[in-house]
Amino acid sequence: MDNPKVRVRYAPSPTGMLHVGGVRTALFNWLFARKMGGAYVLRIEDTDLARSTEESVEQLKSSLRWIGLDWDEGPEIGGDHGPYRQTERFDLYREAAKKLLDTGHAYHDFATTEELAALRDKARTEGRPPIYTGGEYRDMEPRETQNRIEAGEPYTVRFKTPREGQTVVEDLIRGPVTFENVNIEDFVIMKSSDTPTYNFAAAYDDAAMEMSHVIRGDDHLSNTPRQVLIHEALGYGLPAFAHVPQVLGPDKKKLSKRHGAASVEEFAEQGILPEALFNYLALLGAGYAADEEIFAPNELAKRFRIEKVSGNPAVFDEKKLTAINAVYLHRQSPEELAMLAAPMLAESGTVDAAELQHDMPRLTQIMALLKERLNRATDIPDSVTYFYGGELEYDPEEFQKQFDKEFVKENFPELVARLEALPDWTEATIEEAIRGLAAEKEKGARHLIHPLRFAVTGRTVSAGLFETLQLLGRERSLLRTRHAAEKLRQLPTQ
Repeated sequence: MDNPKVRVRYAPSPTGMLHVGGVRTALFNWLFARKMGGAYVLRIEDTDLARSTEESVEQLKSSLRWIGLDWDEGPEIGGDHGPYRQTERFDLYREAAKKLLDTGHAYHDFATTEELAALRDKARTEGRPPIYTGGEYRDMEPRETQNRIEAGEPYTVRFKTPREGQTVVEDLIRGPVTFENVNIEDFVIMKSSDTPTYNFAAAYDDAAMEMSHVIRGDDHLSNTPRQVLIHEALGYGLPAFAHVPQVLGPDKKKLSKRHGAASVEEFAEQGILPEALFNYLALLGAGYAADEEIFAPNELAKRFRIEKVSGNPAVFDEKKLTAINAVYLHRQSPEELAMLAAPMLAESGTVDAAELQHDMPRLTQIMALLKERLNRATDIPDSVTYFYGGELEYDPEEFQKQFDKEFVKENFPELVARLEALPDWTEATIEEAIRGLAAEKEKGARHLIHPLRFAVTGRTVSAGLFETLQLLGRERSLLRTRHAAEKLRQLPTQ
């Protein structure tokens, strides 16, 4: 049943590519929203003006769409709670900061960098936590504050943190987490540049955009008590919080490029299909029953339980992802795989683009033959290459191994002759010719199949030989078998 009161957001900072941890957080929010029939909001937290770029914003949206995520409110779509980019909301933050100043929950702080350092050093010396508690500015007379502002003295706006009591974060994944207020300093909410800090902007936006749940990475847990205090000071109710543990590599260290792909773009470049990445990341640490691994997005959403998400870091298993990816590749129709393969083959130089365009039905047949052998889309060019081109360059050592045998030397030329004489070039006639010659010589067909496979593919392992020969076609197959027979004659006699 739809629940319009459920509102969640994915709120990335556009400072680089979208990485695995961020994608999983985005997925969990999407799954929760779709399960509950609520709204999924995309908010761009671009207040870091030095690092945020338009290119990153576009890349982020493209990555989300590639993996299959759509949003109900946000950039390009709009909604009733916009704008959805924080750089377009500065006036709202300034108004909220003024409200906190007027109600005594915040104050103007004129402390210099040197003063702050000295106060923190003094706290350490006295055995207190090295946190800033406002000094003389926390309770400065309004008239003196105004005089300093009018004199042009630089200042920040700080939140007046309660010095007693506790702030408790009720977390849906890890339970209640308690923070002693005495350990939370008077934190900056507006910088001297009159722009908001992360904690202030995020908390205000979650309140103003009426977020019912805040599902995000556990690296934000230490920020949460500050944001709870801001919610309360502004008079807003609290959203439910859920802090998702990070994704680690097999070595239990933070996932990075040293473990392989780390961003959405890199997974795409390495042949992972978006459906497979969606499926794998949605399962990662989410507490689904282990009876199955392959689910459509709507089925994943139906089964999703935020309270079932593990409180422990998830370990990324590339082998598992590859296995899931293989399932999705195998499920694709030959026509779909051919459409996927064509640009890859042209870009890799494996096949001329004009040839591909002219003969897509043949590529479709090739993909039907090869699809069960594919694990990643990037396997396609190498898997397909022997179906195109003319004579092959053979590995000398492997050629020697395949052909420097008495039976092969005596009978391979005869096999070539029988293939040349076939009236019809079909799987059945090809198989009959090969097995018939082997039977006449009272040998197993493998003694001819192995060298013939190497002759026409340049490999010791390929798709079924008879189907391969049919798809290669008479002309290309005979060109290569004659070429191999010629090289066979050049082998030294023993």
